[in-house]
Amino acid sequence: MGVVKIGIEDLYSDIILDYAKNSKYRKEIPASKKAEGKNLSCGDEITIFVKVDKGKIVEASYLGHGCIISQASAAMMCEIIEGKTVEEAEKILNEVIKMSQGKEYDKNLIDGMEVFSDISNFPMRIKCFTLSWHTLEEAINNQD
Repeated sequence: MGVVKIGIEDLYSDIILDYAKNSKYRKEIPASKKAEGKNLSCGDEITIFVKVDKGKIVEASYLGHGCIISQASAAMMCEIIEGKTVEEAEKILNEVIKMSQGKEYDKNLIDGMEVFSDISNFPMRIKCFTLSWHTLEEAINNQD
C-alpha cells in the first residue's frame, strides 16, 4: 500500500470556503475582551471580540483580513466557542492547537474543526490556521 499524498487543494473543502466567504461572525461587537493578532509571514491580521457574562462566552466575532484558512478558522472558532464557558473555550483551544501540530487530540471537543485535521501537513499554513486561536487565548487571558 502506497503513501497517499495530500495536496494543498485538498485542504480547501467546501465547508472551509463557505466559512471564509459567508461568515455571520465577521463584525465588531461590544466586547468585554478583545485582542489583535498578526501573522507577519502571510499578512493575515485579525481582531477577536469576545463578550463574556458570568464566565460564559455569550457572543464572539472577528474582523480582519487574510487568506481563506485564517478567515475560515476564525469564523468556525467563533461558532464553536459561543455559549461555552471560558474554561471550556480554553480546553477547545488546547485541543485545536494539538490537532494543528499533528498530535493526538480529543475529537469530541473540537466540534467541526476536524475539517482542518490535515493542516499539520502544511507547515506554512499552520500559523494562518492558529492565528485566531492564539488571539482568542490572548483575549480571554487579558485582565478586564
